[in-house]
Amino acid sequence: MPKKITSMEQLKREAKDQEDAEFFILLRGYLRSSKRIVWEENEKKFFIINFIDDTEQELTEAQLMDKGYTNIGYAMTKGALFKDD
Repeated sequence: MPKKITSMEQLKREAKDQEDAEFFILLRGYLRSSKRIVWEENEKKFFIINFIDDTEQELTEAQLMDKGYTNIGYAMTKGALFKDD
C-alpha cells in the first residue's frame, strides 16, 4: 500500500540513505510519475532519478519546493506524493 508523504520531515525520514526508495506523484487520470529519491543528510541534498526519462537531479530542500526545479514539493503540498512500499 503506498504511503502518502505530507511533509518535508516525513520525506527526509522515508528517503534517508534509502538507495532503493521509490516514490511517485499521482497525476490526473491516475497516471504516475515515478522517481527514486534519496536524502543525504550529510550533504543536505536530495538525489533524484526520474524514471520517465532517466534524468538525475541533486536538489537542496529549498530547490525541491521550487516548481522551477521540480514538481515534487508542489505535489507533496497537494497530497499527491507517495512512497511505494
